[in-house]
Amino acid sequence: MKKFLIILLALFATQIMTSCSEDELDIKPEYLDNLDTIDTEEKLQMFLNGAYLSITNVQAYGAEALMFGDLLSDQMFSSSYLNTANFSYNELVNDFSTYGHMYAAILRCNLVINNDLVDDSENVSRIKAEAKILRAFAYFHLISTYSATPTSGLNQEYGVPIVLGDFDITIQPARSTVAEVYDQIISDLQAGIQGAHSAPEYKNYLSQTAAKLILSRVYLTRRAAGDAELALQYATEVVNSSPSVFAPISTVNAPISGADYVAYFNANLNAVTENRPETIWELDLNFNNSASAGIGGNLSLSSYYERTGTRRSFLFTQSFFASFGDNVGDVRKGLFTAQGVPPTDSPTGLWTTKWTRNSESGNFVRDIKILRFAEAQLNRIEALYLTGQTGVALTELNDFATSRGGLTYTGSNLLNDILTERYKEFFAEGHRFYDLKRYNLPIVRTTNCNTCELPANDLRFVFPMDEGVLNQNSALTQYPGY
Repeated sequence: MKKFLIILLALFATQIMTSCSEDELDIKPEYLDNLDTIDTEEKLQMFLNGAYLSITNVQAYGAEALMFGDLLSDQMFSSSYLNTANFSYNELVNDFSTYGHMYAAILRCNLVINNDLVDDSENVSRIKAEAKILRAFAYFHLISTYSATPTSGLNQEYGVPIVLGDFDITIQPARSTVAEVYDQIISDLQAGIQGAHSAPEYKNYLSQTAAKLILSRVYLTRRAAGDAELALQYATEVVNSSPSVFAPISTVNAPISGADYVAYFNANLNAVTENRPETIWELDLNFNNSASAGIGGNLSLSSYYERTGTRRSFLFTQSFFASFGDNVGDVRKGLFTAQGVPPTDSPTGLWTTKWTRNSESGNFVRDIKILRFAEAQLNRIEALYLTGQTGVALTELNDFATSRGGLTYTGSNLLNDILTERYKEFFAEGHRFYDLKRYNLPIVRTTNCNTCELPANDLRFVFPMDEGVLNQNSALTQYPGY
């Protein structure tokens, strides 16, 4: 391993974990350690932690990857990121910076996966399995963002570059096909299931359950022959056969109280919101590592979504709030507030408190929930629909809605019902844009918009490669139309 490689990686602010405790992190420059070789389990874990931290960056899943999944949807509006909000972006003018952080994570994962200096052990197998799951997650975000969906049939030769080797400054990887990227994602996830822990002590670590949940999402998106059945298989395994550390937040027989549901997201104590059974994977954020991820009082999910945030500008529409029903009923309504909304908006919007501040974390958002048990439940329902089991799908959809105190559905447009319930459950968690995209549906805004519609399969459902990214790699081609 060349020293120049380690110095280059240091530029990405690698996180070093010296304890199994979720909050005991020691961040230090890599030049303080001898990293000519990655020859111990501790160093392997260090590079895996660095990959996790790359995903956690504020320009990745620390904020922007989730924010844009909402901002590019149909029921949220904003006074910032207007290029994105109005679908007016191109390779020269855009807000998108996630690409480099995903590949930074992939680079670190490759160093872990390809390492042959550390003797095999159960722990090494676990580290490498987590790296494969994380690499798959990064590639899935990239292909979902920078390429057309597989079912669109559009420009399927424009996937993203697959890089599986260790860092080599001389390589200029071209785009792989969409099909090749999906094959790699599935291969990594299936391998990850074999070696990852079934029930990690902390939800900051990827697990077999997380890999199965991601696989169900991947199959629901690709939808090749047999994929719906596989999505149903993996989602059902998560719902019915997960270790006890993973469990739904509520069931139809024991609906959760509004206070408990709201507290899961924004209770004043981290112990009430972090490492909960509903959470399958969350990003570790605390005072020790948030600076390395670029997250602070001015750049965090809470700074944009929370009504007192320093960059507060993201509001949900009155029509979306009305979709939950008129009475108190749906516990998810407790995650909205009209307090202090800008009176100049017509109609006025609502803030969400999903990413609010608290006395322990202050300006820094606490652990960010990325994968939840609720997604496995809703993925199973969607897979039931795709496999023609519409009666069972409707029953389970209404059971899920009832567990939240929500309105039930007739099933007259079952796919729309499923996507509506997904939005109600995952608003402010970055799902909506990708849910609409994978079904090749338009984005239609009825209020609070300048650009009110993005037609189905429009060019702008694919993010442009930034000019800087293209300049660094002469073999990388821009998506057609930009």
